[in-house]
Amino acid sequence: MIKRRLLLGGALAAPFTARADTYPNKPVRVILTGPVGGLIDVAGRVVGDAMQANLGQPWIIDPRPGANGMMAAGIFLAAPSDGYTLFLTVSGHVAINFLMKAPYDAMKDFQPIAMIGVSTALLCVPPDVPANNVAEFVAYSRANPGKLNYLNSANGTGAHLLPELMKIKYKLDITSVPYKGLPPGVQDLLAGRLQLAMVSTTIVMSHVKAGRLKAIGVVGPRRLADLPDVPTMGEQGAGDVEVRSSIPLYGHKDLAQPIVQRVNAAVQFALADPETLKHLQQIYVEPLPMTPAETAKALEEEHDRLGKVIAQLGIKVEDG
Repeated sequence: MIKRRLLLGGALAAPFTARADTYPNKPVRVILTGPVGGLIDVAGRVVGDAMQANLGQPWIIDPRPGANGMMAAGIFLAAPSDGYTLFLTVSGHVAINFLMKAPYDAMKDFQPIAMIGVSTALLCVPPDVPANNVAEFVAYSRANPGKLNYLNSANGTGAHLLPELMKIKYKLDITSVPYKGLPPGVQDLLAGRLQLAMVSTTIVMSHVKAGRLKAIGVVGPRRLADLPDVPTMGEQGAGDVEVRSSIPLYGHKDLAQPIVQRVNAAVQFALADPETLKHLQQIYVEPLPMTPAETAKALEEEHDRLGKVIAQLGIKVEDG
């Protein structure tokens, strides 16, 4: 556990100084947008032991899936802005206002604290789909217009945007089927009720290895050691449809800066911990240690990029 105290800027008000000096003196609750067993839940728990060791208080993961992340966000925003309720989500959070009539501003009402990492995903199909790569799936889809469905875990996520970009790039007619997170949708993928899904590698690797699903592409910078024969999307000429999910941690917009820095320092501690790094590798998450300012910049850039993608797709704002 880090022994030193973070120095507080002299311009900060005395009450904030007192709060930061004593923070945390009770458990820290982390509201998640995804379900139990999903990427955010697993990643949050992976860093949990090191976070608890560094903060000296329990790191309590609280998954609240539903309503495209708005349920979790609403619970978080209704909590006191004291650093004892934080918000862990995926980078698609920054696109919510492009997609839904959300009761908040994803960029103004949340303060970026840290980045946990970026997830590798697999583009998967059931075994009975006659495709072993992207080109073969494109051919199969063109031969079956309007008959194929894909898993949409929430609007604005990679699981939603990547297939939509494929539809534009390859002129496909496949249908979005919405789910509350990836795990429930994977069950329908396994049952053959869906024909395509971009899924976090950690969720589907065991199914792919067992032959219950086929991976036709790696959404990530390189091939995976566990699946050396599965090419990346880039290798297949489909790098321009990739949407990778990073995992940012937020606080309230007016959370005191010393607390922001304290939580960021705990995340940096966790991402430097060998045991945490081993477990992140096991769930195919590449750690991304960043300062709060670097996290904010990365999310601003992602907001701008996804906004352009959504405009390109012609997706309109819908009621939440």
